[in-house]
Amino acid sequence: MRYNLNMSYHKTNLKERLTQIAWDICNEQSWQQVNMRSIAKIAGVSSTAIYRHFTSKNDLKAALMIRGYQLLSHGTSLNTSNDFADYGAQYVRFGLRYPYIYDLMFADTDIDINQHPALQTISNEAWDEVVNGIKRNLPNLPEKEVLIVAYNTWARVHGLVGILRRPNLCGNQSETLTWIENNLEEYLKKTRNVDFTA
Repeated sequence: MRYNLNMSYHKTNLKERLTQIAWDICNEQSWQQVNMRSIAKIAGVSSTAIYRHFTSKNDLKAALMIRGYQLLSHGTSLNTSNDFADYGAQYVRFGLRYPYIYDLMFADTDIDINQHPALQTISNEAWDEVVNGIKRNLPNLPEKEVLIVAYNTWARVHGLVGILRRPNLCGNQSETLTWIENNLEEYLKKTRNVDFTA
């Protein structure tokens, strides 16, 4: 694990240093291993110094979640030229590459997003990107159906991340899962218009 310990101490960049240290620990070991006192020790500051920038551990968690959304948005931007298969594939790859960050963002439920306006904003922007992307690609779809497609898209990518992260639980299906992981765009295109109610 690498930390930028050679960076001189400045109050203006201490919050970023603390956030980076917490990110590295969470990314490599999980959020459960993030400890405020340990972060301060690694940063070379007192335990009280960290609380000048983060009022609580949940405040730090919100900062990491925001960073996760920012990183995710770099690879999953939807525009008129992008296909939903590409969007979904990048989303899944994010979940596979950053499993502990992904869990922090989507599995941990002990944070009240309403208490963290910046997190609430970026989370809403991520959802709005999905909804607006559907509207651009399916302009004649009624509003209610747009939301249904959006939730279906959301559920599919989250479900796929969960399955691909646990191939050992799928027995003789592991070969198929390997193919899916290596061909995400093709898989998502093939399953996009499947009617499971027929």
